[in-house]
Amino acid sequence: MRILLCLLLVIPAVLTAATHTNCIIGCKCDEDVIIARKLKIRECDSPLILTKSTLTSVSKKITVISYRNVVIKRIEGDAFTGFNELESVIIQDANIESIDPRAFDLPELGTITFTKTTFGESPNLNSTYLEELIFNDCKLSRVPNLDNLPGLSFLSLTNNLIHTIDESTFSKAENLEEINLANNSISELSPNLFINNPDFNVLNLDYNPLKSFDFNFESDLEFLSLRHCKLTTFDRRTSENLSLLSSLDLSGNEISILPLDAFEPMKDLNNLDLSNNKLVELDDNIFYENSKLNRIIMDNNPFHRLPHFETKEKTFQTYTFSCKNCSLRSVKGVFDNMRGLVTLDLSYNKLKDIDGVFTEMSGIKEIFLSHNKISSIGVNSFRKKSELETLDLSNNPLLPLDPVFFTSLPLLKKLNVSGSGLKSLWANHNAILPSMEQLFVDQNRLPGITVSDMKVLPNLKLIDVHGNPLRCTQDLYDLIRYLTEKSIVPQDPTVRTHEETKYDTTIIFSPKRNWKSILPTGCPFEDDLIGNKLINKDEEDYDDDDDDDEEEDIDGDDYTAYDKVEEDENESFEESVTTARGFNLTKMSYILSISSVFILTALLVLFVAVMVTLMILKRNKSFNMHNGNLPRVKIPLWHTVQGHKKHSGSVYRPLTEEFSGSRTPIINRYEFKQIPQVHNSQSQ
Repeated sequence: MRILLCLLLVIPAVLTAATHTNCIIGCKCDEDVIIARKLKIRECDSPLILTKSTLTSVSKKITVISYRNVVIKRIEGDAFTGFNELESVIIQDANIESIDPRAFDLPELGTITFTKTTFGESPNLNSTYLEELIFNDCKLSRVPNLDNLPGLSFLSLTNNLIHTIDESTFSKAENLEEINLANNSISELSPNLFINNPDFNVLNLDYNPLKSFDFNFESDLEFLSLRHCKLTTFDRRTSENLSLLSSLDLSGNEISILPLDAFEPMKDLNNLDLSNNKLVELDDNIFYENSKLNRIIMDNNPFHRLPHFETKEKTFQTYTFSCKNCSLRSVKGVFDNMRGLVTLDLSYNKLKDIDGVFTEMSGIKEIFLSHNKISSIGVNSFRKKSELETLDLSNNPLLPLDPVFFTSLPLLKKLNVSGSGLKSLWANHNAILPSMEQLFVDQNRLPGITVSDMKVLPNLKLIDVHGNPLRCTQDLYDLIRYLTEKSIVPQDPTVRTHEETKYDTTIIFSPKRNWKSILPTGCPFEDDLIGNKLINKDEEDYDDDDDDDEEEDIDGDDYTAYDKVEEDENESFEESVTTARGFNLTKMSYILSISSVFILTALLVLFVAVMVTLMILKRNKSFNMHNGNLPRVKIPLWHTVQGHKKHSGSVYRPLTEEFSGSRTPIINRYEFKQIPQVHNSQSQ
């Protein structure tokens, strides 16, 4: 009885303590301890002065603390004293008048984030351990002082009002690796700005009105983004000291001419984006020294033609090339030295003839040619036994397709010919395309699609036929019956672009899909007969009294009908049983999951209560087996041999682990310096 009484007293006390701790008086708090010990403080009644006493009621074990929608008059130097496990501080939608420089100097505190926060005084932080500092959308007009942050490696200052940056701004932050200055008003940068940052390798200057960009020293920069910076030139003077650069984004600028040697110093360049500029022509040798280019994007440039890209190596290592909306009329010979292409996008151009363009591409898997002027595909359009899987020919003035032309594509899974003015799908049925799984023929002029058309694609799983003037004929009913029986499903109409369509091969499709939407207005259709039988307008209704004897008479070898209506009824009954069984299993699973959660919660509360009780009794030195009225439990022995010591009651020996090897190395965020070693425990 005493223990039950203690539990009744302890449980409310524990719950009350949990309710009233970990918050600041006058504020709303949310605590998340599932992934990390995170405390969110928000919407305080009055301005805060963060001191050690202010945070007295907050647990010192939290790892992340955030403030949102608050006004902070001052953050004192001792505000986070004792928070030895604090790793991140986040302040959002706030106003801070002043911050003591030593407020965030904690050994474990690695990240401080200010978002949509204004400052009365420019922050001047002093921390030996801080690694990441973020000031996003804070209306800063200059970069805060970084001289006392020797460990800083990442700095973000996006969406601010910074115009100029002094040459010595980053000189003391010698460990800087990445800086994001996007969406500011920077028009010029000193060529020596990062001369004291030997590890600096990522720079983002997007959406700044830069007049020019260059370095006066050999930089280790690897990633450079200059999107929408109003640049008009990019030449060798700019790239001369960027020999280690691997990714360059120059999209959205006003570059009209690129000199022959513009990219020559950057021999390790992998990714290049020149889209949305004013380029008209490029020299054949523009990438002569850049054979390692993996990805080239040139969309939305008014090219007259593309060059025959040459390289000093045998071929480029390019696997992605895109030049959408480039006014191209021909691309013959352009990709002769890019035989390793995997994805090629030439949509929205003026191409008419593609014969011989792709014959040298042995590994090509995706080709996008939508919105061109292609009328036909010849037998020489693709390499024999090509690995092509996706072909988009939508919105081209296509003639009826000859399936024989596609036999050179044994792996083709997806074909898009939507919006191409087709009046018939195939010119003939002289070939079978067993690999095809998805077909898009929507928004054409097809009056009908026959079962014979579908038999060209025996393994089809998805088709889109909406937007065609289909006629209410027997062929249409036969088509719907065939699609139903083959478990071919319609395309989801909510997907607007076929490039986004993905087919999940793990999905088991139901044969009873609704194909009613493809029927013309006034064409009869019975929903309850999908997948079993479909009736035509002129067919007579069945008599209910004769259902047991009358057989359905359906002609044609393209599909299989059930012999008797009785079989249909049996199937419906079995189907209903299966459905009910599925419902019961679902219901039982739900009940079991809820019950399990309830039982585990109760056991956890009981365990905590018992532990608290024992701790109280131990602290009061009143813990006694007899006084506590606890039963003495004896462990039964299997066997006791005379002369041997009896079992002590201990089941396991204490396990110890000895670390005789070297310490596990600290892994840098950007590279793995060495393979971490796993220490084996040695049994004693």
